[in-house]
Amino acid sequence: MRIYPVIMCGGAGTRLWPVSVQAHPKQFHRLVTDKTVFQDTVLRLKGDDFAAPVVISNQRYAGLIREQLAEIGVEPGAVILEPMARNTAAVAAVAARHIAETDPDGLALLLPSDHFIGQPDVFVSAVTEAARMAKSGYITTFGIKPNRPETGFGYIQRGNTIDGSLYEVTEFKEKPNLETATKYIADPAFSWNAGIFLFPASLMLDELEQHAPDILDAASAALDAAGDLDGNILLDPECFAAVRSTSVDYAVMEQTARAAIYAPLDCQWNDIGTWGMIGAIRQQESANAPISIDAEGCTVLSDSGHVVALVGVQDLCVVVEGGRILIASKERTQDVGKVVSTLREAGREDLL
Repeated sequence: MRIYPVIMCGGAGTRLWPVSVQAHPKQFHRLVTDKTVFQDTVLRLKGDDFAAPVVISNQRYAGLIREQLAEIGVEPGAVILEPMARNTAAVAAVAARHIAETDPDGLALLLPSDHFIGQPDVFVSAVTEAARMAKSGYITTFGIKPNRPETGFGYIQRGNTIDGSLYEVTEFKEKPNLETATKYIADPAFSWNAGIFLFPASLMLDELEQHAPDILDAASAALDAAGDLDGNILLDPECFAAVRSTSVDYAVMEQTARAAIYAPLDCQWNDIGTWGMIGAIRQQESANAPISIDAEGCTVLSDSGHVVALVGVQDLCVVVEGGRILIASKERTQDVGKVVSTLREAGREDLL
């Protein structure tokens, strides 16, 4: 049994502006440790149970991917490049086709590259345990044990036990309001949906054929007609543009009878979606340490060319990168994406 990590790293991370920009998004930055978030993701999935990673990303990041893999001494199984974004169902289809052709019995572990896991050993143990059960015919998602009534995440309600920590899925829940989220965390049947999936590649192909054949056909055509770009697989642009854009949750997980959830998983998972979250887990100092006078609870990240001084303020996030400056209260860091929208509307692509 071989587990093929399929690492998705094409997102833009707009809530982490001004560090995360189109040319260099958040997964390729050292936001938490001395490695980039992408590098940390790759490194936690090494060992006898794991094959070399399959990286799927936008073609604009091909150079960053190869450069950062070389820094940590990892040779990928493949780097597959998308000419444009088409959401996670397309990624699942391409990955399943690629792995099934390489290893008909292979398991795919589909996961984002922009999450932090504080206890990687716990996470890897859960993956290997779930793999033993997944190979018998389940598409398994991982439910994170919630520790607050988070309204920015989807939730999964588990049902009857399949085996050990593996359960049937009762229902996928959309992002709730605060009142509903508070009810969810009081019920142990509910977990956060981390968007991490483990499945036999052949099973995903079967389920796509049944529930989303148009996505499978168009993604397969893009892979069949793919070209070579500096040793990477570049999906055919015309074929890939025809792929319907939707998530694997909607296309497969909410339709299939083979859905399962491994839960609750408590591995100090964090989607590092906001500067407030990063401030709570960051393990390294800013390039320039701030000057702090009677300031409390502030998070500061400053590039090497600037020094930030804080006087008599509380609970701020201050981020300085390349001439772009963000000052936000920790309570409002979810809204940083609105800055990106405002700049785009103003035609300031130079700041994005």
